[in-house]
Amino acid sequence: MFKKLSKPVIWLVVLLLVVVLSSLLASMVQSSFFSVKVEKISFETERGELAGYLYTPNGVDDDNPAPAVILTHGYLNNAEMQEIGAIELSKRGYVVLAFSMYDHGDSVWETPAAFNFFVRSVYDAAQYMYDQDYVLKDADGNGMIGVSGHSMGGFSSEYAVIFDEMDFATNGFRKIAASLSVGADFRYIGVADPTTYFTTRSSGVIAAHYDQFFFDNDSPAGTGSVIYKDYVKDPVGLTFLGQVTAEAGVFYEVAGGQRVIYTPNETHPQNTWSLESGANTIEFFEEAFTYQLDLYGLGTPESHGITVGSTTQTWWLKEAFTLVALIALVMMIFPAFSLVTLLPVFNKVYNKELNGNVDVKVSPMSNEKKSLKVIVVTLATLLGFFYLTTFMDRNAVGLAKLGEALYYVMAGAVVIALAVWIAAVITKGVKGNNDEMSKVATKVTVSSSLVVLVALAFRWLIVNPQILTKNTYWSAPSFNTIVYWALCSAALILLVVFATTPMFNNGEEVKNPYGLKATPVQVGTSLLTAIALATGILLVVAIIGWVFLTDFRFYTYAIQIFNGHQFIAALRYMPIIFIYYLAAAINVYANTRTMKGWKADLFAAFLLTGPILVFLTYQYSVLRNTGVAAYPSFSLSAILCVGLIPTLAVAAIIMRRFSQKTGNIWTSVFFSTIFFTLITLANTVVYLLTIV
Repeated sequence: MFKKLSKPVIWLVVLLLVVVLSSLLASMVQSSFFSVKVEKISFETERGELAGYLYTPNGVDDDNPAPAVILTHGYLNNAEMQEIGAIELSKRGYVVLAFSMYDHGDSVWETPAAFNFFVRSVYDAAQYMYDQDYVLKDADGNGMIGVSGHSMGGFSSEYAVIFDEMDFATNGFRKIAASLSVGADFRYIGVADPTTYFTTRSSGVIAAHYDQFFFDNDSPAGTGSVIYKDYVKDPVGLTFLGQVTAEAGVFYEVAGGQRVIYTPNETHPQNTWSLESGANTIEFFEEAFTYQLDLYGLGTPESHGITVGSTTQTWWLKEAFTLVALIALVMMIFPAFSLVTLLPVFNKVYNKELNGNVDVKVSPMSNEKKSLKVIVVTLATLLGFFYLTTFMDRNAVGLAKLGEALYYVMAGAVVIALAVWIAAVITKGVKGNNDEMSKVATKVTVSSSLVVLVALAFRWLIVNPQILTKNTYWSAPSFNTIVYWALCSAALILLVVFATTPMFNNGEEVKNPYGLKATPVQVGTSLLTAIALATGILLVVAIIGWVFLTDFRFYTYAIQIFNGHQFIAALRYMPIIFIYYLAAAINVYANTRTMKGWKADLFAAFLLTGPILVFLTYQYSVLRNTGVAAYPSFSLSAILCVGLIPTLAVAAIIMRRFSQKTGNIWTSVFFSTIFFTLITLANTVVYLLTIV
């Protein structure tokens, strides 16, 4: 046993050291190598509680105040998504608050209402920061505060300026001196002539050319929003700039203030992970505070310890270190599994009868079967790609046509089963007793019965697209989109697997073709093992977050710890998402049962991610080449697809490797359901109104 322990222990220790070291280095970059104090804070507001990270440069205190910048995220994200501005501005001497809006992260709204979380978020944060003595103000009470947010956070920043200007009418001072909205269009502000409220402030917009939502240039109705845009040529953008014609990146003086629009060559989510948008942000606040400090007689940025003149960026180093930590954390799952399943009770997950997932008397697959499998997988991938938008958008027309097609699928399954039985009877009459043909007919009947049952369940899903839409119970709206897609995809997967697996296994004695065969004890132990493993990995995530104030992140994908209401919401979703992971594991097991090594891992990952990869490649290559995406109305859901790729790829590899060891799929299904549901809900909006 000790020999068995040594290898996984060594791997686990090495990977844990990599996690700790990478997180330490990420933390050092975040604090600009200890020149900035970073702390996690929360504060009460009129509407609830806001939480985030406060970045205070060394030397800034109540006696030496500095300009401050408030940063926030977009819909479905959290404070950690604002690391570019937080790191780059704080290391230059600005005080920075990066916070989560209401209903996101650890921020709580006491009177929540769906999709109104953003309206007051930034202004509530601005009022908190204005009350801090370390934030610079002039003798009349005018604050040197900048606000910036991405997407819905950009709208919140624009609303903050409007509310501040309304308050100025009665109190005579402005709390906010500068605003930079990122990926947010004035068309969607619920106030008449919103740009008139910016007055003497320095205000800017980062409007990406390939933004999937906004800056539409008054495109014809029905075109869709996933098109090329140029906000400096757009009527709304020009009104904001106060110009008839304008150039990107040029500051224009309007109403005693400044206006500028930046147009980076990127998409909406790229704004949060872009050197170009990072440089725009640095440049904007340097120019804005130079102007505002002079306007209010407060000197220059340099006189308040602000470093100017460079847009060199280091935030990407933190991103690199958190990526290394993320990879190491995922790799820890495998030696941790090996260790846990050596312990008493937990070792009952193994199906000793099957001796792993390679069944007795399994022959190498013939070239004909290999070619046929390539064709089947290719067609299944294209089918998943074709229906991806239909499932995610719950498109009534597409679902209705698919529902009709399922009648033919069921009829075909019945006809095939009858035909095989007729052939078996004829063969028996001609050749006498023929048990082999009867066995084939029995297998085909079982397979056809499964196809019919899945098709019936699939039809129920299709004719009930309203499921998982009630926000008073299913409290994560973006996850609802994913879950409905997952359920439909699960049905599609099972139809293909149940229809084709008997054909691929023909001539082999396969005891466990789908990985489902296990005793009740093995299934129960698999659940315990999955819970123990998920708890251990998430404990590491929690400790790293508490010690280093970092998470495990790359681009928009992150693993971080959840809070109480996110956990409760996850428990509600787990039984539903379990269906998808069960189907996915059956798919991976049936198609990689005889494969080994890294090629098998890649193939398993492609089985689950292939349709999404094909879709994203097609969608955005068409957008870049023509200026109009292949599916121009498919915006938010396309962005959600990006986050699915790492989740499904890792889940597929876990399914293959766990089942290879245990001889069944149950541990991998339970673990994927628990772990990935929790980390998904920790990174999206969960409406608190549903936890009543």
